[in-house]
Amino acid sequence: MSRIRLVVADKDCEFLEKFSTYLQKNKAYAFCLELFSDKNKLTQWLSSNKTADLIVISSSLYNDLAERPENMNVFLLRDCAESLVPKSINSINKYSPADHIMKEILSLCADYIPRDINNDSENGHINLVLYADGSDALNPLAQGLAYINASKGKKVFYMSLDELSNTDCYLKGNNTRGLSEMLYYTKSHKENLSLKAEVCTSCDAQTGILFMKGHNNPEDVKNLNEKELSTLINAVQRSLPYEEIIISRAFIADQITISLLNKADRVYISALNYPPSIERLKRTGNIISNYEDKKGYKVKEKVIFCISSVFHNQIPVNIDMPGFAISNLPYPDNIDSNFFPPSDVYLATLEEVFNKIWG
Repeated sequence: MSRIRLVVADKDCEFLEKFSTYLQKNKAYAFCLELFSDKNKLTQWLSSNKTADLIVISSSLYNDLAERPENMNVFLLRDCAESLVPKSINSINKYSPADHIMKEILSLCADYIPRDINNDSENGHINLVLYADGSDALNPLAQGLAYINASKGKKVFYMSLDELSNTDCYLKGNNTRGLSEMLYYTKSHKENLSLKAEVCTSCDAQTGILFMKGHNNPEDVKNLNEKELSTLINAVQRSLPYEEIIISRAFIADQITISLLNKADRVYISALNYPPSIERLKRTGNIISNYEDKKGYKVKEKVIFCISSVFHNQIPVNIDMPGFAISNLPYPDNIDSNFFPPSDVYLATLEEVFNKIWG
């Protein structure tokens, strides 16, 4: 793992101390920092031919320099009149939230650094949740799985690859970037994708779940090819030290689903306890069986079918699907929490299913 070399300079010592502490506490793979509050010492460093991946400097201190850095990557923290800030240099309001400033720093580093910073092996078990009846309405299995793992203190990432994503209905974050931007970087073959994945990731303050905000254009996901999908997931796995990665999608018999089935460590295929949904569940099982028979891939052994009740105390359904593990889940409704997270009974049953199948 290479560390990002960062120079941070500001005349305000208190700001410098607090901001550098925030950077070190909130960056999973720590920065290598050099801090300057004295103009003369910063000038000496600039003339010493030392290098950094990015120089972050307050605009007031930058304007005080007799010789300003040239041929270096500079990012200004605006703390003076905007008319005094060079328009040719990237900048942000110094008093923006610290997480916004850090995301901008990481975004610039991803553009400037000509190598992949996060070059470690891939992290996290991939849990794939496919909805056989096409919807997670009244069926928050993927989100519930993320919630269970996050509540145990695990580092959890959630991403919806539905063409019509509803991620933002469950998880909230103030990051302006999300899956739309990450898909653009992936399709454009940008460098440093793992760092860009970190930039595009938000954290839900209520649950601690890390996620990418839902994409805007259904075509962005629909047109993903197998290589792009693999690149996207690999970038996420290298971006942060995740323990569990949850990917959800409506079941569609296409190349994306096949690629996800092959890449996943665990697969949950879910539907509601409702006749048309159960029929779709059976057909999904047949598709997977045929795929396994024709291609020779071992998929069944990592698949469990989960059937969610559509009302309280609904009688569990028994279906004959040889070779597949099948489990019934209770009604997830939890009005007290505005429907998410699901009820304690639902979460406890889902956790029991997980432990029984995978330990």
